[in-house]
Amino acid sequence: MRRLIPPMVAALALAALTAPAPAAADPGARPAAYRLDCDGQAPGSSCTVVASGKSRPNHVQEFVATVRTGEQVWARDTIYTREGQARTRPFPLPAGNVTVDVSVTSMPEKKAGTPLRLMAWNLFVGGTINRQETTGDNLKQMIEYLNEVNPDILFVVEGYGSGQKILEGLNAGRAEDDRFSAAQLTHPEDYSVNGDNLWIYTKLDIQQVYPRYADEEISSFNLGGARLGLPNGKHVHAFSVWTWHDGYAFGDTHDAAVQNTHGLPRTKTTEQILDADRLRRVAMGKSILEKAIPSFVGDDDAPVLMGGDLNAQSYLDWTDQFADAPGHGGVVLPWPYTKMYTEAGFVDTFRHANPDAGLYPGRTWSPLSGFGAVPARIDYVFAKGEDVRILGSRSDVRRLPRHRDSWLDRPYPFYSDHGAVITDVVIRGKGTGPDRPIVSEEPGKGREIWPAPPAGTRVPPSELSATASTFKPGAGDPVRAVDGNLTTDFHSYYPGPPPQPHHITVDLGRVRELSAVRFQPKLRVNMNGTVLEGMVQVSDDGETFRDVKRVEWPKMTAPNDVDLTGVSARYIRLRADYGMGGATAIAEIIPYEVAR
Repeated sequence: MRRLIPPMVAALALAALTAPAPAAADPGARPAAYRLDCDGQAPGSSCTVVASGKSRPNHVQEFVATVRTGEQVWARDTIYTREGQARTRPFPLPAGNVTVDVSVTSMPEKKAGTPLRLMAWNLFVGGTINRQETTGDNLKQMIEYLNEVNPDILFVVEGYGSGQKILEGLNAGRAEDDRFSAAQLTHPEDYSVNGDNLWIYTKLDIQQVYPRYADEEISSFNLGGARLGLPNGKHVHAFSVWTWHDGYAFGDTHDAAVQNTHGLPRTKTTEQILDADRLRRVAMGKSILEKAIPSFVGDDDAPVLMGGDLNAQSYLDWTDQFADAPGHGGVVLPWPYTKMYTEAGFVDTFRHANPDAGLYPGRTWSPLSGFGAVPARIDYVFAKGEDVRILGSRSDVRRLPRHRDSWLDRPYPFYSDHGAVITDVVIRGKGTGPDRPIVSEEPGKGREIWPAPPAGTRVPPSELSATASTFKPGAGDPVRAVDGNLTTDFHSYYPGPPPQPHHITVDLGRVRELSAVRFQPKLRVNMNGTVLEGMVQVSDDGETFRDVKRVEWPKMTAPNDVDLTGVSARYIRLRADYGMGGATAIAEIIPYEVAR
């Protein structure tokens, strides 16, 4: 049964009615009456804000709700409705003194603004998975996915020879007034060996493609843009962007979080990790934000929209607020490069719409090579301008359900090695406002990175031994999977592992009444060999094995626990039917027995 938030917190919420409206709200916004609807009193209880305004005929209401503790924002929603009431998405009740700011702006329904769906995506060499996929099936499915998202502006990185095919695929079967046009932004003199890089696809009128910009730091391989006309006679500036991958921000962050989590010595200090941005990206950012974009936009105050692959993590995700979020391991990283965009007036639309980085990690790296131990968000949609309202944003990292029966899904679970970012905005002014369901991120996606140990008593490593059907002598001995050391791992023979399935068998020393077994993938950034599909088996004599549970595990370094309640055995075997790269690797196999 749902109930209102407790009286003490409700009184605090009422006091917040007099708080100033959020900075992004229209100057004409006024405080709105609201209530908090929660399913409990404790921190973490699921709550929503129910806001009320005065409904007026032929008007649209814009509700803005922000939930915070002090300066820390935990939830935010901007909702357009023709009704006099709006309900936000659910959010966990934060601990501490909670402040809720709610405002409402009423406007004539023909002056609510122009809705735009923005999408940024690195296509991994034009949808060919770095030319590993030669049938064309992936590009075909990629175009079907793009048509389902149906963006108004698509910011593309790594078009790489597929640009015209994508345009033709987007327009196939479309009505004349719903067709895309495209601008190839990377100029021939800036091509890499792969060819063209940046594109913009849009349903808006391309009024001008900006000329090539180049200096000592960037070229049209890194930034290009166009002026796009809106249906109401106004315009926006749109830019696709890519900045350098030198300085692997994800790898160092991953290692630091793993080391902190497991009490291992840090291999790099915080400043050494931040040097990844300073190697090239900070200088590139200065050229993009202080030189190139101002040279195109000048003193025009029209909205500026930008999307692409920065190869950089967001400083908003790695603040003190989220130090203890899943996968963060207490790591705080004030990344200098992405902060430059905020200082230049740009809003990170995904994090604006989903301010809780623990609940909404928004990973975009990497559905292909594995998500690792930490959330990595390196692809962005940015917006700048007083008339921009951000309604919702999500990241996509899985193929459409209808594509998951394809042969492509197993080796390539998404259409690229990058996730896509989709954001719905409204540009205030003439126009009837949002005209379709708003995109929304799934809460908790990828959050449980380090679950608590399973029930039971851990069998000491000194009482275990292991054998395997294949292993790399020395560097990948099976004993490394039962040595109690998370930094060592068993690995199948390489280069050129024998065909799977592979087996690794753990001898428990005697028959034991088991409660569970934990399979810890190797903790390195290179996730080759991470087991994705297999069978857990047990045996009493080491000769005859019986199946216990079929397993399918994600491309993550999180531990995978298998319940063995009611199972007694001396041997546990993992049959690895499918692992990344055709290999098999495990950092630790940790059996648990029923406590006596």
